[in-house]
This record gives sequence, C-alpha cells and structure tokens, in this order.
Amino acid sequence: MEDYLKIEKIGEGTYGVVYKGRHKATGQIVAMKKIRLESEEEGVPSTAVREVSLLQELKHPNVVRLLDVLMQESRLYLIFEFLSMDLKKHAFIHLK
Repeated sequence: MEDYLKIEKIGEGTYGVVYKGRHKATGQIVAMKKIRLESEEEGVPSTAVREVSLLQELKHPNVVRLLDVLMQESRLYLIFEFLSMDLKKHAFIHLK
C-alpha cells in the first residue's frame, strides 16, 4: 500500500469501502476497493477470489480494469482504474 495514497472515500458496500487514490510514482488516479477480511483463519472470501480471477482475465473497453491486488494486515485491496462516474450516473445523464 506504500505505492498508493488515499484521497477520499467515494463509496461503501457490503464487503468494504472504495477510496479515490493516487499512485505515488506515476500520479495515476485509481479506485481502491478495501475488502474487510473477517478472520485470518477464514482467509480471503470466495467472492473476492472470484472477482479477482474474473477481472484479471477480462479485458474489455466497457469493463473497469483491475490494475493491482494488494494485501495489508487483514485487508485486501483491489486497485482499479478510476472512472469519473458509475453506470447509474452515466445512464441518468444520457437518458434525459
């Protein structure tokens, strides 16, 4: 996580929190999804493993890109390309 700087919280869901961040070396703006791991004995949730596996394989211009996967203490961070809006906001703007 030392390569990234958290800028602000941009969302929260069942499994964790999403932050807007910046890669310290390149300045690239990213989305940092922090997944809470309930206990060390259980390890990484199967839903997170599936998400990582699929996103590492999936390369499409209409799907957000997974850039990096990091572990820090009892947290899993998925680093994604940052998009200025989600699908709901995009649809709202373009369906007026």
